[in-house]
Amino acid sequence: MQERGQITILLVDPTAAVLDRHANMLHEMGYFNHLQAENGSEALAMVNNFDPDLIIARQNTPEINGLSLLRLVRQQDTPDTETVFVLYGENINTRLLAQAGRSGVNAVILMPCDDDSFKARLSEALYPPKDPEDEKAEELYDLSLKQISRGEFDQALVTCNDILEIHANAEVYFNMGYIKSVKGELTEALACFRRATMINSHHAKAYEQMGLIYQKLGRNEEARASLEKAAGIHMERRQDTEAEEIFNAVLTLRPDTINVYNSLGIIYRRQGRLDEAVKAYEKAVRVHPDDEYIYFNAARAYLDLGNPAMAQRFLRHAIRINSEFTEAADLLRATELGLKIKV
Repeated sequence: MQERGQITILLVDPTAAVLDRHANMLHEMGYFNHLQAENGSEALAMVNNFDPDLIIARQNTPEINGLSLLRLVRQQDTPDTETVFVLYGENINTRLLAQAGRSGVNAVILMPCDDDSFKARLSEALYPPKDPEDEKAEELYDLSLKQISRGEFDQALVTCNDILEIHANAEVYFNMGYIKSVKGELTEALACFRRATMINSHHAKAYEQMGLIYQKLGRNEEARASLEKAAGIHMERRQDTEAEEIFNAVLTLRPDTINVYNSLGIIYRRQGRLDEAVKAYEKAVRVHPDDEYIYFNAARAYLDLGNPAMAQRFLRHAIRINSEFTEAADLLRATELGLKIKV
């Protein structure tokens, strides 16, 4: 964890007075860099834009509640950059506590709670006391990385197994999978990468390696599914370069793979590569001519290009497929009226 003055903290609570109270509390603790959000949607936008180190969120926050925000944050986290998350509120029952624990909460504070106790719980979440076994596992993990870098694979595997005797760890299984794949033991490597994804269902690199191994084994359908999963995780994290590379690898396996062209269109549009985006969407509708959402996405790209006529054409097609597609109908009406709206 960084020095106190460098830590960015996001406060999430629907009540302005509570936000101010918590801000003052943080100042007293020596934390001066903080953001405030009064609803979950605003909080999620701040997470995406500012990447806070600590989030302190009330459970009953409007739009996206505290537990849902925690789950969304954990989807974006990586093992090296895990956000500290503190959830608080009244009427937090045992079921909610269990859900928060499974979702990776760092601390839950039951309200009402006096300021001194609240501060103590925050400090424990930011700087938890190290368990001796965890310290031992960290030492072994560092040793395993050094052994791998020196090419001492057999010794590294022994060290990795020593770590797993302390606790299961997705990165350890991933490293074991890497070693097994280097040694040509593909089936065993596949099992290790699969274990990594069982522990961390958003381990994009493990899914990618599974896809590459399946491809080597000639199991192309399983390769495609694993690679698509990896690319989807990268897209969720807005790691568009990595996602694009994997989606293109999927297309070499199956040029007609469901939604790959649509996903590439989303990436290209996000990057401002609008000509490539519309080409990708046009390929997508050739592969999937009955998917109204692809037509809708293509229309938005054409609007970005300043071509409302083509946008209207694609929107009308989307509405023909799904007459209850109100978002497409509203956008079509706006473009026909000549309104300039952000989509």
